[in-house]
Amino acid sequence: MTDQDPKIVNPTAVRHPARYRGVLNSADINDFQEKVVKDIHDNARGINSVSSRLESSLTTVHSEVAHLRRLVDLLLNQRDYVEKADAASFGIHRFLDFSDTRGIFFPGGLNDKFSAMVSAQFGEATLPTNAIENRFYTTSIRSGRIISAPDLVTRVTHIFDKGEGDGLVDYERGGRVTPGKPNWAFNGNNQRYWRRRVEFPLDSRVDQVEVELTVDVPSGASSEANLLEIFPFPNGSVDLISVSTAGDLANSFTTLPGFSSKENATYSRWHFPVQKVERVKVWLRQRNWVEENGKKVFYYGMQELGLKLVDYDKNYSTTAAFGDNHTFIAKFTAPDGFGFNDMFRVLPDPNFLLEDTGRRHVRLRLGTDETFSSFLWDSDSNVEPQSSGSNIDLGGASTLYAAFELQFVESIGGSLSPYPVGTTPYVKGLGVSYTLEEL
Repeated sequence: MTDQDPKIVNPTAVRHPARYRGVLNSADINDFQEKVVKDIHDNARGINSVSSRLESSLTTVHSEVAHLRRLVDLLLNQRDYVEKADAASFGIHRFLDFSDTRGIFFPGGLNDKFSAMVSAQFGEATLPTNAIENRFYTTSIRSGRIISAPDLVTRVTHIFDKGEGDGLVDYERGGRVTPGKPNWAFNGNNQRYWRRRVEFPLDSRVDQVEVELTVDVPSGASSEANLLEIFPFPNGSVDLISVSTAGDLANSFTTLPGFSSKENATYSRWHFPVQKVERVKVWLRQRNWVEENGKKVFYYGMQELGLKLVDYDKNYSTTAAFGDNHTFIAKFTAPDGFGFNDMFRVLPDPNFLLEDTGRRHVRLRLGTDETFSSFLWDSDSNVEPQSSGSNIDLGGASTLYAAFELQFVESIGGSLSPYPVGTTPYVKGLGVSYTLEEL
């Protein structure tokens, strides 16, 4: 709770010192007791008020979540019906997003050390890790508790130069600002986050606000890193306009490798080769305001910004049996009463098929055999069907399996490779196009 947050109860106490070996004053005692009783009543009213609001909020949230679940079920059922209706004469297009782990699993009997790492939070699969070092906090070996760096330095400004020729501009334009606590975005605790509040009159013409946050890596930590993660607040309604880093404290910022601006950003991460990072600068924009107590209010900030050095497992063998390299499986299921006929398009995200054949760092195999003893298509030896003009015959199977195998990027996979050297490959999803046949 910050100093600017409203307080339900403000208890006070006034001391009435008793005289040494003197007569006690009953009026002082009675007055103190009355004030104690009043504070107790105030606390009770405050607790009851908060309890009532929480109950009302939970009822609203539960109702809205139930409504969203019904909509999701409706859309899934609609998708299944469209697939059935189009099965006879049209192709079906489906994208399996790894933010939803339904259908993602590891082959039976697979040793855990050979499995890939699938993170639904970021919607991607990567190599598993051997060790992780966070640059903004440490974890106590004895207690396991998070210890924040005492010399963490953050700077927040709403007056900055975008480099578009306008010079310094105030991007909160005189709004009433409750700054929150920027350091809470670097404490490893997603329950305590940086929330900046900017309030305007309801008839204000201001339709967006922007701010820049700069943080220095604490002096006691190594400055080497290869992973940056951002949990925006509120998740899904803040724009990430720019994320840049500096290898020194001279403000020589460069855009984070692989970054592109994101509107209404959700949890995001970026992989890059190990490099020196002394400073991180994030430019946020909020366009989604709410009406609150007759005011136009913008909320934005971050739950967490993580800068990490990650050691990924680099074990890989070109002669290994299936499941003995870092592997995971994605499963597609045909609608009831139908089977997969043939597949005419395969498009992963990112498109690792753009890497040169023989130098790819993700291997994709497609098959319908649940024992994985054989596959119908292999990215290491077959051209994708949209390029070859030859469809993949799926034989009317009711289930299609996509097996992914990941290899650390030791060398460049070609000029079109989505993965820089010295990073883990990652996969966010798989799009496929196919036709169905009625069973």
